[in-house]
Amino acid sequence: MKLRGNRGDCLFGAAAANLGGMSLFAQAVALGRAGRPAEGVALVERAAAAGDAEGNFILAHWHLYGSDRPRDVAAARVCLETAAEKGSTDAVRILANLTAAGTGSDPDWEGAVAMLRQIAGADPIAAEQLALLPRTMSDKDAARAEREPLSSDPRIEVIKRVLSPEECAYLMRRAEPLLKPSFVDDPATGVLGRPDPIRTSHGAAFVPHDEDLIIQQINRHLAIVTGTGVDQREPLYVMRYTPGQQYRLHHDALDGLQNQRAWTAIAYLNTEYEGGATVFPDLSISIRGETGDVLIYRNVDAAGRPHRLMRHAGQPVTQGVKWIATRWIRAAPHDPYARG
Repeated sequence: MKLRGNRGDCLFGAAAANLGGMSLFAQAVALGRAGRPAEGVALVERAAAAGDAEGNFILAHWHLYGSDRPRDVAAARVCLETAAEKGSTDAVRILANLTAAGTGSDPDWEGAVAMLRQIAGADPIAAEQLALLPRTMSDKDAARAEREPLSSDPRIEVIKRVLSPEECAYLMRRAEPLLKPSFVDDPATGVLGRPDPIRTSHGAAFVPHDEDLIIQQINRHLAIVTGTGVDQREPLYVMRYTPGQQYRLHHDALDGLQNQRAWTAIAYLNTEYEGGATVFPDLSISIRGETGDVLIYRNVDAAGRPHRLMRHAGQPVTQGVKWIATRWIRAAPHDPYARG
């Protein structure tokens, strides 16, 4: 387990942000920074074996990520159940996420909702999900949402009002404490996690165990409007652009990917900004979606190669703050924990 530097500090994503003081994790990170990462791992493992809630919660995430050991969802669930029995509402919420998605068990949406109800009085995120779920769009409504075609070849469309304003606000609230400067992996060179030379936003990725029930519904609707499978997704990535920030001209399809990014879906989460349009200069297309609209486009041609006309950019924001949620969708099922 890498426990040194920024990569170690942000290892647990959304879950880490919700663990309060993180005393055990802080000790492990300190050992990693001192050049003693194995001692930090051993510290967490001893605490977990002794039944410590935080130790089990951290160990569960190591099993889920599979970063220093083979991924083991069953072991992760055991750790989460131990942490939950010790009073960790964070562990209950992650268990609900896994249960709803059928990760390590049969899918059980109602069972996941019941878990959230058990902790809603003590957990504001669980309570917020329960309040919002009845007001989200149904799968049938997502399938028949209004479409605005912008290009037939390459295919570009705006799907109207796929997300409600409440869902958009929820995503922004959940992402804001997790935002970090954008990084990029280069599959051609093998360099991982370097500062992105073309994207100057801040972002937060929601890997599967952080996909709560609201995010799972959003992901399912993004799959419906693109005609793809939920299992083809990369993690939902929420981005915030402040004045001067932009996403320079680029292709979403990447050289060197065996399982190519065939589709992109961009949900516009707000409109309180100036500038920031999404532009396809080779097609003379410029879009500024309304709150809840989803821009979808196909990145590859009929042969599965990067489409030569699909260069695009997010223009600089000139005033206010722009929020979007992006889902890059692979041509075939994809492990969303995998990098590159």
